[in-house]
Amino acid sequence: MLKKAAALLCALMLLLSAVPCVAAESITDFWVSSDGSKGSDAIAWCKAENKNYTFYLFLPGNVDIASLKIGFTGAKAITVQGKKVHSGDSADFLKPGQQYTLTAGKKYTLHVMQGSPGFPAVYITTQSGRLTAIHKNKANKEPGALLFVSAKGETEYDGELKYIRMRGNSSTTFKKKNYQIKLTEGANLAGMGKCKTWVLTGNSRDKSLLRNQITLDMAAYAGMKYTPEHIGAELYVNHEYMGFYLFGEKVMVDDDRVPITDLEEITEGLNEKALSAYSLAGSKTAKAGQYKAYNIPNDPEDITGGYLVEFESYAVRYKENESVYHTAKKNTLAVKSPEYCSVAQMKYISAYMQGFENAIFARDGVDPASGKHYAEFVDFDSLVNKYLVEEVSKNYDGNSSSMFFYKDRDEIDPMMYAGPCWDYDSAYASYAREDNAKNVLTGKKLWIGNATGGRLWWPALYKQADFYAAVTARYRDVFRKAMNILLGTETDETGTLRSIDEYAKDIQKSAEMNFTRWPIPKSSSTAAQTGNTFEANITYLKNFIRERQGFLDETWLGETQ
Repeated sequence: MLKKAAALLCALMLLLSAVPCVAAESITDFWVSSDGSKGSDAIAWCKAENKNYTFYLFLPGNVDIASLKIGFTGAKAITVQGKKVHSGDSADFLKPGQQYTLTAGKKYTLHVMQGSPGFPAVYITTQSGRLTAIHKNKANKEPGALLFVSAKGETEYDGELKYIRMRGNSSTTFKKKNYQIKLTEGANLAGMGKCKTWVLTGNSRDKSLLRNQITLDMAAYAGMKYTPEHIGAELYVNHEYMGFYLFGEKVMVDDDRVPITDLEEITEGLNEKALSAYSLAGSKTAKAGQYKAYNIPNDPEDITGGYLVEFESYAVRYKENESVYHTAKKNTLAVKSPEYCSVAQMKYISAYMQGFENAIFARDGVDPASGKHYAEFVDFDSLVNKYLVEEVSKNYDGNSSSMFFYKDRDEIDPMMYAGPCWDYDSAYASYAREDNAKNVLTGKKLWIGNATGGRLWWPALYKQADFYAAVTARYRDVFRKAMNILLGTETDETGTLRSIDEYAKDIQKSAEMNFTRWPIPKSSSTAAQTGNTFEANITYLKNFIRERQGFLDETWLGETQ
């Protein structure tokens, strides 16, 4: 009897072992979109760092969650807080600020967040579905598609993207990257004028997310021409939330950007080959008084404009740019347009800018070679305004990088102009090295006008008596009020510039979402300790401007607070 029972038990065990074990289904991907498919507007969940089975769903402020539908793979159905949900079902049960338990074989925690209203959403899909190649080198580009949805939820562009690439210099090493995109056709996005090329600035170094915006708005308030227009935006690439960005215009020659003569386009029309195909002329390495250009055979009759030139104090920029001049003071002038200068064009613009450099370093402000005063080279008012933007904001890079100048043809306007303004994420004491922190991370002390070394342009100008007098007057009449507006003690009737509190209130929810995606480190990698929360960073920014104003009042107006 026992033998029979044992045999029966053994047969039963063999039978059970022959039945396949069915593993519980788990979720392999989860998203929401307008129709439930993983189309261009699909937003995938984002895994929380260092937490298994914990995810975030980051939604832009311009969507009604009730209009979205759920999509997922890896399971036929999931259970959310006891409710069974299928792919294609409405997402109306999801609420911002809430946490949900999703069950499909395993339990997943889902946090739902939504950004601030009033901002567009930018959806980019790359051809490869990844950003790996783009993030390896800023020269790498990849085509794809762009969906741009306005703050009101209206589609302003839905089509091909010629390319997306990284942009910037040191910012290419940050986790949150900056990008440049180019459309296949020009589009008027967010009312900023029709153009193909646009820039997405991550403001990774700036934990207030406001430094670029308030400084560009201050420049526009002061009347600086062609200040790049911009708007905050939520960015999604390949369905992944990338953070809150400043979306806007690139500093470039274009009818709706810097609307000067497009000398490059005219030159292209006169030559058979692409301008970049002609042989290189000049020095390949940075040497004082030397240039790098191209042996382009045919020039327009008038090569006096237009030019867009960027001042860089770094010699390494000579190698990094196509057409460039290294001045007698060993400053680098990169010609951004025409990107590929003919020899004749380079000789013209380098001689022009060298005359300006000679003049500002002369005690009387006059170029010994031409007999021209520095204000005969570059428009005086634009120089005063540009200096004040840099000094008021105490821009860390204000003497060394992102300093643009533009010039049209002589018959239109014989003057060069300082501007447009660009790149202020390192301003207002947001960044410093340990060796210069005492000079940078205080509202006191001049930073732009008193830089040492004997070769930089702003300190040379600051020593000119007429320039100094104009700076103090312009500060008194315009920039002091701009600082009051930022601090909320005065208002700008035009609405160009607002208080920092107003800017901060507008982006509050987007900032919370951004810093969930990109947490503020508890200890900064720079000498600047601006605070561990968005709110602390806003307070830090206001306190700096208040201290800066007090110092500049005393320095330029002889007033003490």
